[in-house]
Amino acid sequence: MRESAVARKMLADTEPQEHAMFYRDLLDSLPEGVIVADRDLNIISVNEPSETILNISRQKTIGNHISKFLSEEITNLCSRAVKEERVVQENDLLFRISRNSSINVECTVSPIHGSDGGMNGLVIQIRNTEKMNMMSIISRNCRLEENYETLVRGLAHEIRNPLSGIKGAAQLLSGTLSKTEKNRCSKIIIKETERLRDLVDRLVKPSSVSTQHLMSVDINEILIDIIFLESNLHKNIEFKHKLDITIPPIPGDYNSLKQAFINIIQNAVSSIKNKGQITVSTKWVTDYKIRNKHTVLISVKDNGTGIQKKDLKKIFTPFFSSKRKGTGLGLFISSQVIAKYGGIITAESEEGTGSEFKIQLPAS
Repeated sequence: MRESAVARKMLADTEPQEHAMFYRDLLDSLPEGVIVADRDLNIISVNEPSETILNISRQKTIGNHISKFLSEEITNLCSRAVKEERVVQENDLLFRISRNSSINVECTVSPIHGSDGGMNGLVIQIRNTEKMNMMSIISRNCRLEENYETLVRGLAHEIRNPLSGIKGAAQLLSGTLSKTEKNRCSKIIIKETERLRDLVDRLVKPSSVSTQHLMSVDINEILIDIIFLESNLHKNIEFKHKLDITIPPIPGDYNSLKQAFINIIQNAVSSIKNKGQITVSTKWVTDYKIRNKHTVLISVKDNGTGIQKKDLKKIFTPFFSSKRKGTGLGLFISSQVIAKYGGIITAESEEGTGSEFKIQLPAS
């Protein structure tokens, strides 16, 4: 009997501690940020996703007023929930996580009522809407993949025929001209024709695009080659590049990734009617992951004519083009190549000001 009573006492002593650990693990397992505060807006609990999304420390926040760590907009939302004693929500709040970095979040604040009906505190739910948008884009890419394979088979026959003539002309150019820059240009053209022929052959037989074509691809090298060619062809455009030399290689097929970036940069070129500027940059991103891998962010920004708001959602669909002689295939093909290697592509634009395309690819 005595042993049984001691055991019951030990169990009773450990239960509150086990419950606390259970509820902490439960909150940490949620995909969204959850912060619990009392009715005076002092923080009681912070789950692990909140630390990741908002770049805050659980240890440093507990016991402090929410205004020390959360934005003014979120603090005001919490005050409103206390005053009105009801659930309040905002869908598009800008949260600054550092001096040079911010994210868009969705915030829901729900009152906690006790058994007596009085309000004891708040639950603050925070979702990273940028990450939610990424998942939507990945889903869209999956739906378009079948259309992509059907489309490129039809295009392959038309593309293959002129390549032999282009290669022969480039070889003659290399043999008769001696200037270093022109020789380099001609060698790149020859290399590009071989690359395109290989691309066409693989597009005709999609089953041949397998792991045997995957390699570690230097994205910076691809971009430098494209910038060299385009800057020589378009003297009216100033090309700038800010390439992060620390970025790791991307697992993928060199030829198809190069074609994707050619399409994107040429799209920027076509948006500039007279003089203009295109800035190409790369950055190693470790703030979040896509498919459990850190990413390389590539940005192509121009100050061209921009894209109308009504057209922005259509630019990655096949055959859509706002240009008189556009085929509507370049950005569509680019989006499919990027999706094939687990990446995403987004576009921001303001008519009359310019556009910026952002591509994120999982690194090795």
